[in-house]
Amino acid sequence: MVDVSARLVEAAGGDALIAQILAGRGFTSPDAARAFLDPASYRPAPPADLPGLVQACALLEEVIRVSQTILIWGDFDVDGQTATALLVTALQNLGAHVTYFIPDRNRDGHGIALDRLRERIEMHDPAVLLTCDTGISERGAVAAARRAGITTVITDHHALPDHLPEADVIVNPALLPAGHPLATLPGVGVAYKLIEHLYAQFNRSTALAQFLDLVALGIVADVAVQTGDTRYLLQMGLRHLQNAPRPGLRALADVAGLEIESLSAMDIAFDLAPRLNAAGRLADASIGVDLLLTADLARARILAAQVDGLNRQRRALQADVYANARQQLTINPALAQGPALLLGAASWHPGVIGSAAGQLAEAAQRPAFFYTVGDDGLLRGSARSVPGIDVHAALIAAQDLLVRFGGHSGAAGFTLRAEDLPAFQARLFEALAIQTPSAERPTLTIDAVVSLAELTPQFADRVQRLGPFGEGNPPVTFLSTDLSLKSAAFLDRAQQHRRLTIEDPSGARQSLIWWRGGEQTLPDSAFDAALQIDLRTRAGTNAPQLVLIDYRRAATAAAPSVAQQRDIIDCRNTPDPARTLEEMRQRYPESAVWAEGYRTADSPGRACHQLDRAPTLIVYTVPPGSLRMQDALARVQPERVILIGAPPLISTFTDAQRRLLELCKYVISRQAGRTTLDDLAGALAQTPAAVRSLLLVVEAQGDIEVSTPEDAVMIAPGAGATAKDLNGRTAQAQAIFSETAAYRTFFRQASPSAILEWEQV
Repeated sequence: MVDVSARLVEAAGGDALIAQILAGRGFTSPDAARAFLDPASYRPAPPADLPGLVQACALLEEVIRVSQTILIWGDFDVDGQTATALLVTALQNLGAHVTYFIPDRNRDGHGIALDRLRERIEMHDPAVLLTCDTGISERGAVAAARRAGITTVITDHHALPDHLPEADVIVNPALLPAGHPLATLPGVGVAYKLIEHLYAQFNRSTALAQFLDLVALGIVADVAVQTGDTRYLLQMGLRHLQNAPRPGLRALADVAGLEIESLSAMDIAFDLAPRLNAAGRLADASIGVDLLLTADLARARILAAQVDGLNRQRRALQADVYANARQQLTINPALAQGPALLLGAASWHPGVIGSAAGQLAEAAQRPAFFYTVGDDGLLRGSARSVPGIDVHAALIAAQDLLVRFGGHSGAAGFTLRAEDLPAFQARLFEALAIQTPSAERPTLTIDAVVSLAELTPQFADRVQRLGPFGEGNPPVTFLSTDLSLKSAAFLDRAQQHRRLTIEDPSGARQSLIWWRGGEQTLPDSAFDAALQIDLRTRAGTNAPQLVLIDYRRAATAAAPSVAQQRDIIDCRNTPDPARTLEEMRQRYPESAVWAEGYRTADSPGRACHQLDRAPTLIVYTVPPGSLRMQDALARVQPERVILIGAPPLISTFTDAQRRLLELCKYVISRQAGRTTLDDLAGALAQTPAAVRSLLLVVEAQGDIEVSTPEDAVMIAPGAGATAKDLNGRTAQAQAIFSETAAYRTFFRQASPSAILEWEQV
């Protein structure tokens, strides 16, 4: 159980609610809480921690001193645009001779096209090829550059291929161990750390702040996991963007109707980044780089208007692709039978298929691979995933059929010959079929239970302290109960979104936005709602907007509930859980005791899957999740429930990882390598989904090999080779563990009836 101490509340500025949410998200120490809330309390990692960075800076320093040319090779997405703009400005400020190139998405695709590289070499005769946000898979291009006598420095953050290019230096946070503060940096973050070290060599460190706005923009646009230095740089970058924006970003905020002084990460994600991305999708991404580089506000406004127009065009094209994809599935339902959606059409614009694939993947809760046909006859595609599925790993399994590919677990790009499409589909589906997504329903973590009257602008200001929100730090989700619907209206002509007015029993009312709620069923009785606060700003208003995420029927709207029919004894505040357990056992000898996380000989009870029917269920240790709570109730079917909620012996991610490795060794030596997810979950006091994700982490570290025939888990000794997606697996596992921590916080705070009646929102 997460303990919210007085020191933690003090670290949260005396705000008990913020302290509780922090604790639920794993920030239980005052130092960790202060570092999360205030970047001034965070100690960033030294740039030299990045492998190869010091050597890269030494090469660049020498080239600058002898006045040779540096060719910067970027990428066409926002991460690539911001990284390019940062390197161009920073190196020019040091007196470097710099030229840059951004590939054309539709003509060149991702990476370094050899013909374009040869053109640039002939035009500029560079001494150094410096990549940003690209290059880690470009063995052929790097070899060609080196044959031409060009020093190659790769800075990238994408997943490592099986064989790295033979560059002079490679700087990539994927080379760091999982959990390192720099491990989640996007391309622009790597570029910033490179310049941070280089500027220190030139005694120019005080000039670094001017680049932080670019870093913030790239972090949000690339959906980087906001932990460690990534979160720190985003916090610092947002402050700089709000207080001293470059002309291009001020002009971009103006066309988007945003107040630059209160710009949030959500504003970047939904308004600024799509406009810059549109330049790379439909035209030339250099427009975006020029917008970020210009010091002329008049020119910035012209360029901002261009990208704004391109974004409107992008939205229309994306809607057409999405509609056509849905039509294909309607006409041919067999296309939806595999483990992924593989769809394409020659008419689809290559610049929007990635975003359309993401839209369909979210709607279908299945990976989507979209492709179109280029003028050269090649199929160029984009893949978007769903939680638990690694599309990049699936492409690796079919890499011999691909002309090129790249990306990461959640999003990837690929190019192949049309005649290889059937073989590619077979190989792709085979690779995806053996991946093991979570078998449990996706959960929505509730951070706190609040009344509608509490949801004021002042309350929103308190919540905003936990931002910026995004990957790795999701928006705070609140639960309000026993609500009634007073009115509902569509927000748009297409009737995709709704505005609702709701009321609670006290008479307090709130207006909500329900995005994509147009086709959903409205509540027809009392309901509980999961709500978030949209902190985005619009010109002329500072009022936060409440957003409905999901709802469920309230307990008061149904017949007498299961919880109301049970005798509930609440012992959660007992100072001595073990003594209380013995007292309850004596009073109710025919009890089933649910206790997890113990070694078998020491356990005071049984794991969830071992429970049998009994008149009384004693919940001794805090359950790891609502589904396990419901499973225990279903197995025991008790007339009486006693809630004790002792903290589990294994509560941290590190402890669980260490204990799982011990269990794996035992299973290999004593059980011929065979066990079950339920057995491991009981031993670790975690959900099967959490155990499954942790097994993938331990496997990626090379300690074990895992397979899952039928309902079993087979474990064998590992080969010792580290998997390339260790960081991604670790981040996913940590996210699931944070959900467990949040539920345990809910278990301690909620009413007994709410615990027993809880369903997935």
